[in-house]
Amino acid sequence: MRLDSWEETLRGLRREYLLGAGERLSRLERALDLLGRHPGDPEAIGGVRKELHGFAGSGGTYGFPGVSAAGREGEAVCVEALSGGRPVSPDDLEALRSTAESIRNALRPERDAAEPATPPPVRPGARAGTVVVLDTDQPFREFLSERLAAEGMTVRALGTVDAADAALAAEIPDLLVTSLLLPDGPGAALIERLRDRPGGERTVVAAVSTGGELLDKVEAVTCGADILVEKPVDPEALLRRVRAVLERTDAEAARILSVEDDPDQAAFIRAVLESAGYEVRLLADPSRLEAEAVSFGPDLVLMDVNLPGVRGYDLVRFLRHDERFATIPVVFLTAESREQERIAALRAGGDDHLVKPVPPGLLISTVAARLERARFLKSLLVRDGLTGLLTHTAFLERARTAVAAASRTPERSFALVLLDLDGFKTVNDSFGHPVGDRVLAALGALLRRRLRASDTLGRLGGDEFALLLENLSRADALRLVQRLVSEFSTVSHRSAGGEVFHVTFSGGIAFFEPGGSLEKWRRAADGALYAAKAAGRNRIELAPPAPDRSKEE
Repeated sequence: MRLDSWEETLRGLRREYLLGAGERLSRLERALDLLGRHPGDPEAIGGVRKELHGFAGSGGTYGFPGVSAAGREGEAVCVEALSGGRPVSPDDLEALRSTAESIRNALRPERDAAEPATPPPVRPGARAGTVVVLDTDQPFREFLSERLAAEGMTVRALGTVDAADAALAAEIPDLLVTSLLLPDGPGAALIERLRDRPGGERTVVAAVSTGGELLDKVEAVTCGADILVEKPVDPEALLRRVRAVLERTDAEAARILSVEDDPDQAAFIRAVLESAGYEVRLLADPSRLEAEAVSFGPDLVLMDVNLPGVRGYDLVRFLRHDERFATIPVVFLTAESREQERIAALRAGGDDHLVKPVPPGLLISTVAARLERARFLKSLLVRDGLTGLLTHTAFLERARTAVAAASRTPERSFALVLLDLDGFKTVNDSFGHPVGDRVLAALGALLRRRLRASDTLGRLGGDEFALLLENLSRADALRLVQRLVSEFSTVSHRSAGGEVFHVTFSGGIAFFEPGGSLEKWRRAADGALYAAKAAGRNRIELAPPAPDRSKEE
């Protein structure tokens, strides 16, 4: 969202907040009158506390920090009375009435001076093309550059901060991999300068340390590094982390469920997060949490602590005991800043705890960080660590979904492709398993580069790979996979001793037939793969279509 658009949105919410403040103050006055008649009634004390809690959380959000401060002070008086099981004293009641008057004065419309709003940070997009690698260790620099280039990236390998600054001035890369200790300047400062450049917030930054400079590592994270790794760098682990970050796309906006009964707070949360590209659903009735979690499928939950009839902590405990929601990130939002509240949030299973009023930038940054970690952890479960492709289980789940889709809409075509490296056991026996792993990774990288984002790629185990291709004709699918066979056969692999060798693969293609099953589909593709192996390998065979039984009748 542009800065002027964001400010306009916040000004609109601020006006609505002021228009509704009169009714809020009237409710507070009525609650105080009831408390004056029944100073020992817990419900009367709770009614005052509820209204003050709303002001404590919302005042600062809309530019009235004094309202939040007064609300917190008054709420503390109520909490003390309730926890001690005693009535409010005449002095307490007078202090609460004075608090209400302070809030009224602070909210007078003539004092509504517009304040500049902090624009939300831009979420990084899913681009993976250009890379700058900065390190004084030339062998490491060349090794990492070669591995990144194998992923289809365009790499510039540099050895000095000055050279890197010049490169960043000429073009903002999609990925920056930089050492933290450099002879002509700290890597953390370079990261900070990148983040200050227009578009620099979109770059994925991986900071590399030697393992000892703790302060430099902390500074790098503070300056905006997305990933922190130590030497010796495991390139496969680094690539897994990079892929997890780069898989964020604007087309697939994360879904945020906000459990918040205060309409002013809810409007603010929606405006802030939707401006950052998230899909937001508001839930004021906590009794509908399970139903909304099932229907909406949130990627993250924002949970208010004080809700009608229930504490947010108890709701999160409920979520954590249900395996469907056990891993969803939960961020608590509360007006309470006490240490006990943070402890309670962690014990309930929360991932973070923010104190109202929350600055827009902090809210977005916290949500983005928690979503990123959740995505990374999920990727470890569904992605093969060596190739970056889906695991056996995850791929079969996608295949079952394709079967269901093809059964509902027969006009959609789905091709299942099974691939198997030729003579791979010989590669492992002759050159060792580490070299064999690099061959597998090279095939995975080729598949990711050459196939569409809509295609599903998996490693079923060992040297067996699988593809799901949608909406291709039989001739186009065969031509596509034959091209992959031809290209991979020209890829040069190198043994530990420097010997260059080549590897091929064979494949079988089967199209889903109406009325079929996943098992039958897989058997057809496997039969075609077997035929390719029997016919000499380094080739693709296409399973023939099933005979049309209706014509025989």
